[in-house]
Amino acid sequence: MIYAIAAYSITLSVLALYGVTLQHRERVFASEAAVERAAVSPPPPAGFNVGAALLSPFWMWQHGMRLPGVVLLALFVAMVPLYRAGMWIPLLAVGLVPLAAGAALGLVGNRIAAGHRGEESVARFSASQLPWALAGIALYTVVLPWAWFLVQTPS
Repeated sequence: MIYAIAAYSITLSVLALYGVTLQHRERVFASEAAVERAAVSPPPPAGFNVGAALLSPFWMWQHGMRLPGVVLLALFVAMVPLYRAGMWIPLLAVGLVPLAAGAALGLVGNRIAAGHRGEESVARFSASQLPWALAGIALYTVVLPWAWFLVQTPS
């Protein structure tokens, strides 16, 4: 089991980090090209916001949506006792809400973040969202699988 988790962690984290850094570099170079042409800075990119999708409660809190962020975090926390009690149907119902919220925030997160942060260049905007994506990737590909493995391992 430990080899499967190690392979999963390494492979998915490297692929996700590669994809996120390529997306960031593309946005930075596009922004620099627009500045060189003396054009007006384009609006923030409309792509998928990985940080908003993976760290939705914390991302919402930081971007001005405090009450929905707290409610979403409470739903994440409520999943733990449901899992331990083996209540699969309520767990599925409760788990779908954070999953749907993460997907929706991933799709519209850039617009929300741009509205919260105000007017700035695409490169600065991408740089502000990059730590969220990196933290989300680290959490879901390294921290959570290893924590799950260590909790499941009999002492």
